[in-house]
Amino acid sequence: MYIFILRSKLRNLLTIQTVKPNPKWLYAFDIIDSTNNYAIRLLEDGLAHHGDVVWALAQTDGKGQRGKKWEAKAGENIMMTLIVQPGQVLATNPFHLNMVVANTITVYLKNIYPYWNVAIKWPNDIFINAKKTVGILIENVFRGSQWSHAIIGMGINVNQHEFPEHLANATSLHNASGLRYDLKEIITDIRAGILNGLQASDWSSFEKVRAFYNENLFGAGSLKAFRLSQDDEFFEAKVLEVDQEGMLLLQTKEGLLKCASGSLQWLL
Repeated sequence: MYIFILRSKLRNLLTIQTVKPNPKWLYAFDIIDSTNNYAIRLLEDGLAHHGDVVWALAQTDGKGQRGKKWEAKAGENIMMTLIVQPGQVLATNPFHLNMVVANTITVYLKNIYPYWNVAIKWPNDIFINAKKTVGILIENVFRGSQWSHAIIGMGINVNQHEFPEHLANATSLHNASGLRYDLKEIITDIRAGILNGLQASDWSSFEKVRAFYNENLFGAGSLKAFRLSQDDEFFEAKVLEVDQEGMLLLQTKEGLLKCASGSLQWLL
């Protein structure tokens, strides 16, 4: 089952993307408040299945990290949410899922254009050539004490050419390669990659997943500028790795600093 809402202002964009029928796992919209919000509503109504995707060409209230909005040009980029059941392998550590998602997207991007320098910027971004290309927002759904589902929101800059001044550090697949890409094809590939990654034996080992994540960690081994969320002053630190708890380890002048997600701002 899929839902498709057609509105005239995006008619041409939708025609390009819907030459082939949508698969049953895809809920496709021209415009929506938030793909994550809609996925949560599907779960609440008992309509969601493992592997379902909510995709919109535009969002009025797209979600980013730390309450920020995800900004993207309508019809040029991917705004999608994948619904998954974590399963027993990942059930004890939600950050395991974060790493599987980031690793899968990293592998995919490296495969489609090997000349890119693809890196995972902790905790939830993917950079191409030191510029933000993918944002990930995972919301976990619990039933009692059981982690029943994960709502994996992904924003991927695909064919957008120009970005506003306040997004000067963003790029797109098109800008990085000079090529244009089919949005639905990327959605299909990334969905398949993540679902396969949740089942693959290589990704079932937490330490194997963490090793790959750290091998591709943005800034690893170099000095970067940061600011703690509660502090206005910036500081420099050497990026070391992400530990077993999903915390970023930094080497500062004063010693080792362990940072939880949301406690640290990168100054790029």
